[in-house]
Amino acid sequence: MKSIILPLTRENDVAFLSNAAAGLATKLSADVTGLFVRRDPKHAIPLLGEGLTADMIQQMCDATEREGLRYAAEAEQMFSDAMTREGVSIDCEPGENATACWRTVVGDVSDHVGRCARTTDFAICERPDDKTSAQAEIFNDLIFRSGRSVLMVPKAYPAPQLDTMIVAWNGRAECARAVGAALPLLQKAKKVTVLQIGDIGEDRPTLADIDRYLSLHGIACEQLHVHDGSGTVGEQVYAKAQETSADSIVIGAFSTARWRELILGGVTRHLIETSDIPIYMSH
Repeated sequence: MKSIILPLTRENDVAFLSNAAAGLATKLSADVTGLFVRRDPKHAIPLLGEGLTADMIQQMCDATEREGLRYAAEAEQMFSDAMTREGVSIDCEPGENATACWRTVVGDVSDHVGRCARTTDFAICERPDDKTSAQAEIFNDLIFRSGRSVLMVPKAYPAPQLDTMIVAWNGRAECARAVGAALPLLQKAKKVTVLQIGDIGEDRPTLADIDRYLSLHGIACEQLHVHDGSGTVGEQVYAKAQETSADSIVIGAFSTARWRELILGGVTRHLIETSDIPIYMSH
């Protein structure tokens, strides 16, 4: 893995995420792009017909522009500081060592994040917070529009190590996609556990199948099949991740219909909302 993207807005914890990205860039000798999405000043204009003069509208736009530039500059400084502390070279041509670059774009998250992530290996984002809409926007755009994997990092893990990884295996296409994308990380891990909760159906690849696949890529893993655990599948996955001291979970995101997970809940939704362990996922 040589390319990481870190989408950011003024609502993100830029210092925390930059530190996580810098550590992973160093670990993987990768290039990381900090992508700051700055609000379009035109979006500060209220609905027409509210009695605003042209001068008042222009003043609002100018104030929003100045504020956006200030936030972008502050975010870039925090990003640069984090990279410098980890010895990551900034604005250098990508090579054998870790490098980084910074981009500021204007518009909405949906205008840029998913599209820009399509030419990277994976993206880093915060765990979505209901109180901060930008976090959920970034996560959803990455998962459903980038075609790439996402490493969701909760603040309880400010420096993801990805040394002890657990794969929540269910034999579905989304899970297979996540495992395939995570191969370079799994190859670097010191311990890999493949977990299956309950039965997954005779028509899907088994634990033995995924174990053989990983072994062909030089990855020795421990198989763990929980037949009669207590709690939902999501609760059991998280419990086993804690029991095995995993520092990351690999899952297929939204293997069931997204609307069903949003309304009734599901493995992905449960882990997103509760996990204090980084989750590497693909849809």
